[in-house]
Formats: sequence, C-alpha cells, structure tokens
Amino acid sequence: MKKILTVFLCGIMLLCFAACDKNSNSNVQPTESTNQNDTHNQATAIFNTKNIKRITFYAYYGNGKGSDVPAEHLDEMIAWLDSFTLDKEVPELLPPGTNTIHVEIEYLDGTIVKRGLDTTTVDGITYYIKGDNSPECYEEIISKTSLN
Repeated sequence: MKKILTVFLCGIMLLCFAACDKNSNSNVQPTESTNQNDTHNQATAIFNTKNIKRITFYAYYGNGKGSDVPAEHLDEMIAWLDSFTLDKEVPELLPPGTNTIHVEIEYLDGTIVKRGLDTTTVDGITYYIKGDNSPECYEEIISKTSLN
C-alpha cells in the first residue's frame, strides 16, 4: 500500500511541475535566421520594438505599481529591448528571483504585452535571454516601482 501511495504522490508532483511550466511566456515568435553562426539556428525577436507607444517596468514579479519610461528615454529603452537575444536553455526548475522585473509594452494599435526580462519560451523550450547593458535611466525608472 505504501508503494502505491508513493507512486501516486510522485505522479501528482509531476503533473504539478508540468502545470507550472505552462505559466511561462510562450508568445515569442521565431523569425528567419540571418546569421549562420546562430546557436539556435534562428534569430528570435524577444521583444517586438516596432510601433511602441509606451513602456512600463514592474518590479516584484510584475505586480504592484509600474514605472513608465519618460518620453525623452523611450528611444534608448527601445534600442535596449531590441538588443535582447536567446541565451542558454533554462534548467527544469527556475532559480529564485528569475523574472523579478517585468516590462509592459503598449503598441500604437492598443495591444499590450507584459513579460519578464530573464526568460522566454520558444517552441516549448525555455531559454534565458540576454541583452546589452541597461541604459543609465533604467535604475531610476525601476526605483519608482512599488508593490502598492
């Protein structure tokens, strides 16, 4: 009876891990490769940086009050977001603190996309993402976020 219960509990745990994986960002669209040395055989646009109307950053895993990017820093923030690319695959369990910072992008057509700055999922595989060094204004913008 203990063996059956153990197998049953292990099965439940596996289902829980599978359900958690479905909460990751999965709306990244692969594009055609333009670089023969691309590790993933495809160039992937992590953030769509065309026709952006507003950018807001959130701390606290995307919760709370965000901080809008001022108009005078919008171009440099768009250029920074455009620099993000896929990095290595993420292990099965994400380390604590992953995707603490989220970015919300509003486009001219009214579409709003919100996702973390650490990982993204492409074709069911979760990858870390990396970009150029953040602009000088980034720290000040993040400091204006709050949990309330």
